Amino acid sequence: MKIYKEDQATEFGKWKDDISKFMYFDSTKEILSKIEIPKIVADYGGANGNLKTFIPNSISIDIDNSKNPDITDNILTHKGNYSLIVIRYVLHYLDDYEVLNLFKHIKKHHKKNILVIQFTNENLKEKYHNSVNEHKYFRTKNQLESLLPNFKHIYSQEFECNKEFYKNRLSISNAINHKETINAYLI
Repeated sequence: MKIYKEDQATEFGKWKDDISKFMYFDSTKEILSKIEIPKIVADYGGANGNLKTFIPNSISIDIDNSKNPDITDNILTHKGNYSLIVIRYVLHYLDDYEVLNLFKHIKKHHKKNILVIQFTNENLKEKYHNSVNEHKYFRTKNQLESLLPNFKHIYSQEFECNKEFYKNRLSISNAINHKETINAYLI
């Protein structure tokens, strides 16, 4: 798993535009209201601990030390005993092989629930246009679901991702507005 300079250390996801607020706060609050939150929650790829806004005792685990995670470790090989693992907006950093291995590794060392929250894009051409300066693995909903083991789809919300979000996220000004969908899965 690579570290990307676009991820902006501890400020990641804290931008003031409406799309960031929806993605990182409003939708998360709604998704978490649909499940029971246990005592020991691991935020895989949780970086700067944004999930602590909703689950104060969650443990962030990330390979990028600049984001001050609770545990600096690679989520692809991390071992821990948690009541719930949350994987929020992480799978686009991983190729298909890494995603499959991540779930295989988690299932080997973790017997309880996994909550996956991930955006998908039905028009990948627009998404890649806007993300030309970063190397990611964007997926359609069907492509994402083909990588998830035995899941229950618990949330879906389409929204329009706009230029202001990309200006904050990637410092680009020629972004194209496009539709994205946030999906949540309980595994």
